[in-house]
Amino acid sequence: MSIGEPRPFDRGRDLERIVRLMSDAHALRGDYLHPGGMQWWFRRTAKDTFRLLVWDNGEDISAWLMDDAGYVVVRAARDNLASRLALVAWAERDLRARGASSIEVSAGDDEPALIEALLGRGYARGETAGDLLVYDIDGRPPEPELPEGFRLVTLADLGDDDYIALHRAAWSTVKPSEYDRQLHDLVTSSPDFRRDMVPVVLAPGGMPAAYCIAWLDAASLQVEIEPLGTHPDYRERGLGRATVRDVHRLAYECGARSVMVWGSHDNVAARKLYTSAGMTPRRTVREYRRTL
Repeated sequence: MSIGEPRPFDRGRDLERIVRLMSDAHALRGDYLHPGGMQWWFRRTAKDTFRLLVWDNGEDISAWLMDDAGYVVVRAARDNLASRLALVAWAERDLRARGASSIEVSAGDDEPALIEALLGRGYARGETAGDLLVYDIDGRPPEPELPEGFRLVTLADLGDDDYIALHRAAWSTVKPSEYDRQLHDLVTSSPDFRRDMVPVVLAPGGMPAAYCIAWLDAASLQVEIEPLGTHPDYRERGLGRATVRDVHRLAYECGARSVMVWGSHDNVAARKLYTSAGMTPRRTVREYRRTL
């Protein structure tokens, strides 16, 4: 299968169309890519190492490709093994021409034909994998439990500067977080972003202590959590679990059927957090790498 050349991503023209394409695939074909998590990922269009490319088909998008420093995600409107491999082959050629030494892509363990094709192209199974954890909503979820004096609000009740500071504190344990007002504005202007779907835990005195973003996909009626963080001064108090359970509540009130999150195999604390809130493994996605 041959494909033409893409054009650069235009946020105003393309973002909503890509989100809807992903939403259709997630609802109809069970694609493990949730449109909410991808909207969070697309904030990185502000970074030099991140590229989004689009193939047009008249007024519609026929395919798109994300390259995040050599980690590649591809999808087509008529997504099948042939179209996926054609886009991967294009990415290999493009990265090689740009001087990259390797390419990395993902495949679900429930995609044996794709895995076989990648191995046949010289890819090797990597060491990184992630479990898709799911909470099925079959009634009103348990209420979040918080320590005395702590309370739950949403981003609709909180100033953006306070939220950005909380995110930066939560994600600066290993290295300083890159999250700033520019990235925040890209996230909050995403088609499916809702301030009332961003629970925030406030400590006594009003200090923001924990948060997450919940993304509702209206087509599949599934919510994704991406990202979640707790301020270092307030860890080990069950605030992350309370935030997850508040997402379950919000999802229930929105009429959603389930809540999902990606949990890394090597992040024991994150996995324990989500499973303690009632989320269970449903499928595994692994990375595959090839030298170019």
